[in-house]
Amino acid sequence: MFATGEADLAWGPISELVNIPGVEPIGILPDEVQFVQTFSAATVATAKNFDLAKRLIAFLQSDKAEAAMSLSGSSWQRPCSSLPIGPV
Repeated sequence: MFATGEADLAWGPISELVNIPGVEPIGILPDEVQFVQTFSAATVATAKNFDLAKRLIAFLQSDKAEAAMSLSGSSWQRPCSSLPIGPV
């Protein structure tokens, strides 16, 4: 609705708005009202593609993933844990 001109103002996750043609984000909400989402990744010992899962998690912790997240408008925090990736 916003991109087609049916609305003059919209808000939502910046990552949902930055790539819509005709939509120009003008700012973010103050920290006090931000809804921060934390994403986690894990593998299970019985994973059929454990090595691929491990590679995906390593990529998600990489500088390349940080760059991709930034392009989508998402802020990035380095993982707070350096737990080993492996079956328990």
